[in-house]
Amino acid sequence: MLSQREKMADFLVACGNFCIIATCFFIPLSTSLMGLFACLVVVFWVLSGRFFSIHRLLAHSPVSCMSLVLFFLFVIGIFYSPVDYQVSLQTLAKYRELVFIPAVIGLAKGNRKNITIARESYVAGSIILMFISFGMALSLIPIERYGNSILHHITHSYFMAFLAFLSLHYSFDSKQYRYFWIFIFIAATINIVYVTPGRTGMIIYALLMLLLIIQRLSWRNQLIAFFVIIAMISGIAYTSDNASKRLFTAWEEVISYYDRGKSQTSIGMRLDWYDDSIELIEDKPFFGHGTGSYQLVQGERVKKYGKTLETDNPHNEYLFIGVQLGYVGLTAFILLLVVMLLRSFNLSVKQRWLVQGVILSMVMGCMMNSFLFDAHQGHFFAFLSALLFSSIHAPHPTLTFK
Repeated sequence: MLSQREKMADFLVACGNFCIIATCFFIPLSTSLMGLFACLVVVFWVLSGRFFSIHRLLAHSPVSCMSLVLFFLFVIGIFYSPVDYQVSLQTLAKYRELVFIPAVIGLAKGNRKNITIARESYVAGSIILMFISFGMALSLIPIERYGNSILHHITHSYFMAFLAFLSLHYSFDSKQYRYFWIFIFIAATINIVYVTPGRTGMIIYALLMLLLIIQRLSWRNQLIAFFVIIAMISGIAYTSDNASKRLFTAWEEVISYYDRGKSQTSIGMRLDWYDDSIELIEDKPFFGHGTGSYQLVQGERVKKYGKTLETDNPHNEYLFIGVQLGYVGLTAFILLLVVMLLRSFNLSVKQRWLVQGVILSMVMGCMMNSFLFDAHQGHFFAFLSALLFSSIHAPHPTLTFK
């Protein structure tokens, strides 16, 4: 017989798992609801008592350990940052996803059913987002924001790229629903190429497809698949103004920046900010300028030299962390990604493939944007990776939709 205390703890754990499921569903759909349920995950993690066994979790989960190390470096960075505590705390709050990783693993570990439902709820939310986007493109839904999506086009294309990756994996393993997942894969691909203008998603899509080919196919079939991809790219270049113009414009902006010194373009401004960030890191290389300091110190540099425009982040997570926390913080972030990759080999093969997709998409996304700092991408990274690593503690982790 369970005591009343144990029953209450089980109830609170169940509430926490429900909030994990709800968060995953709203990651592609709603900033406010995603944030609400994500915060409730931490609340139930603490109230259930599982927070107080964190020492055991950290001993067996190096991913949780590294995520908290990076978070505490941001906490320490508050005390030497040149900006007000309020500004530093606002930036720290943006990196709360680092706390969600141990919270999700702590609540979901060992519960194979809830891990599966939570992952499937994210897929369901992504599919709904895709159909909303098609509805906007076809004028069936009157509200049009951010390029045929309820999310910013960078975020939207990122989620569509991963939806294509997931659905193609599912189509390999599913007999009953294979044609459904092939349909979702094709629809997500069309959405990225023809409907939404996110270049980041297009690049990540291509890399995820290459990763899937390596994961799933023999070397002979890999060669065939590479030729198919080349043919697809050629076809897209001729048939999609959306993809070809966006990528061609990016190339032109890079050429204009280095050959003609034109920096007042999307890519040109990023390259300016990268230069600013590298020099700011060189000013304080070891511990950086402090949490939330980027906008202030970059703005001071702009006023001094007047060569670039002011920004609140350089659209590159590695440089963004490097300016705030120096090489120490940057090393911690890279180690988090490396530990995730190494730890992925403790998962079952199919779970390993998915978490490697999460890692690859994050690694590449952070080169072009501040994905850990951004709400939707940061929550995606924290919750999806934590759920997959929770499977290590589950008795029989499986891939669903078979």
